[in-house]
Amino acid sequence: MREFHGGDYDVAVIGAGHAGIEAALAAARMGMKTVCLTVSLDAVGNMPCNPAIGGTGKGHLVRELDALGGEMARAADRACIQYRMLNRGKGPAVHSLRVQTDRKRYHEYMKHALELTPGLAIHQAEVVGIETENGRVKGVVTQLNGEYSAKCVVIATGTNLGGKIFVGDAWYASGPDGMHAANALTDSLKAAGLPLRRFKTGTPARVHRRSIDFSQLECQPGDPDSELQPFSFLTDAPMHNKVECWIAYTNPETHKI
Repeated sequence: MREFHGGDYDVAVIGAGHAGIEAALAAARMGMKTVCLTVSLDAVGNMPCNPAIGGTGKGHLVRELDALGGEMARAADRACIQYRMLNRGKGPAVHSLRVQTDRKRYHEYMKHALELTPGLAIHQAEVVGIETENGRVKGVVTQLNGEYSAKCVVIATGTNLGGKIFVGDAWYASGPDGMHAANALTDSLKAAGLPLRRFKTGTPARVHRRSIDFSQLECQPGDPDSELQPFSFLTDAPMHNKVECWIAYTNPETHKI
């Protein structure tokens, strides 16, 4: 297959999830000519697991991103459907803001933010290898034999890198939401001598609303509109809660299993 040159860049970012988006935006906003490569443009900013931003630990990181000029907090405010300050029954040191977001709206906001950023290109392509020369990165190669030269490569592949789906005792190779796993890039990184380890994520089942008996659940409303706090220090999003959340409990037999 004939190779084609995809362009010359200062920075190439592999992946357009939370980390890839922030890396691409940061590089471009600092004046670097940047390309962000993703397996699917429909998966930019995708949240296949619980579509929430914040909570204990993660909420602190989101605030730090915001202070450094990142986009996650602003996107959370724009796509929010419920604000809730967690741990109010404990001391203020562990109070942590959590927002439930509309995952489609979050994706749309982040994709638009990338598209509007000067000096930043977004290309749909699967990266299958990283090219090096004399021990230094010089670019990336895509599945369709595209070559992108870059002085710096940021790997933000998330759960696609050598991804596996586990359902009970069964498993198969896959990325989130039915996308294929980035196995070729995994092999390339191993060949370069990089050690790889996997983190586990958990994707909750999607349940049809009309199949739920809400009388058996506990309602968890959002905070009163008068008490809402935005995630971003610079937010200009209208703030109000749009949905109620519901809590279900397991039982001793489930815990035993």
